[in-house]
Amino acid sequence: MRNKLLKIASLLIVAILLVTTFSACSSYDEDYAIYDLWVAGVKVTTRNRADILGDGTVSFVGDGKSGTLTLNGTNIAECSDTEMEAFIVSTIDHLTLNLVGENKIGMGEKAPVNGISAYDLTIKGEGSLAACARASCIKADTLTVESGKIDTYIKTAEDEIASFIGVGLWAQELLTINSGDIKVHYAPEYTALSYGLYCVKDLTINGGSIEIKQEDAAALGVGIISSEKLTIAGGNITVYGNDDAMNAKTFAMTGGTVNASAVDLFLAGFDPETGEFVFGSDGVCRLVNKAEFSGGSLTLVALERMNPDVPTFFSKDLATHGMKVSGGDSADALTEKDTSAYTYTDTCIRIEKEVN
Repeated sequence: MRNKLLKIASLLIVAILLVTTFSACSSYDEDYAIYDLWVAGVKVTTRNRADILGDGTVSFVGDGKSGTLTLNGTNIAECSDTEMEAFIVSTIDHLTLNLVGENKIGMGEKAPVNGISAYDLTIKGEGSLAACARASCIKADTLTVESGKIDTYIKTAEDEIASFIGVGLWAQELLTINSGDIKVHYAPEYTALSYGLYCVKDLTINGGSIEIKQEDAAALGVGIISSEKLTIAGGNITVYGNDDAMNAKTFAMTGGTVNASAVDLFLAGFDPETGEFVFGSDGVCRLVNKAEFSGGSLTLVALERMNPDVPTFFSKDLATHGMKVSGGDSADALTEKDTSAYTYTDTCIRIEKEVN
């Protein structure tokens, strides 16, 4: 009888342990989640999201659809997974990148070609981010910069022939800059095509400070390019392009200050009879279909001109109502022009809001 009771007691203890273990496992599995987010090749999960890299510099708060990734003094030089597209990869619906302190994403021996790749990305914070890449430093379908200091640097890896388009900020759908301090620089040995800011569709600058310098790069480049519409409503923008300073299908300027310069390489040509650009020709600013000015100040300077017949500024449909247009050999020697007969071929051109 005693043995029978002991056997029953043992079975009850085993049953209790099994139930307890199963319940714990079920609860743990229910709370565990894996996010479509990677940092330096590390997959973000509920287990590691408070300290993704184990050094207290990267954390994530959110769910599978949206969230905030905070960089707090991180320095990511290499990636554990060399097949990753970028140091930070996000395929969740919307990611906010919060910058705290000084952060660096560099190019070590085990480095992806891009710095950051995301679907919908917003960058903000009081901190800074220095991103170095061989292709795009920051790339997203929709990219918005609200604040923060962003310094991008495009370079070619040692013993590597540049085969990528080097871009500071690249957006497939929309690129919007509301504020912040943005710099795009290139290494002297960089030999691939380069864009400072590039958007396949609409690019809008509402504020902030932007500096794009391509003069050190060996290859051709455009400072700011939009395949659809480029809108400048504010901000302080300085851009140097090895080919064009700015290039867009349509353009609208309502505010802000732009100082743009570019080398006149004249690869093909401008046909003065038809008023058309031949592919590969150069000016400083090519706004192909329509350009409208209602505010702000735009100063263009053509450097090392090879053909004085190529317009420094070109647009098929140009509206400058309420604006003052000046031209000359330099910014210190500008004279006001009659826009009805002006050819926009001066070395330096300024379009600014007319003061009554």
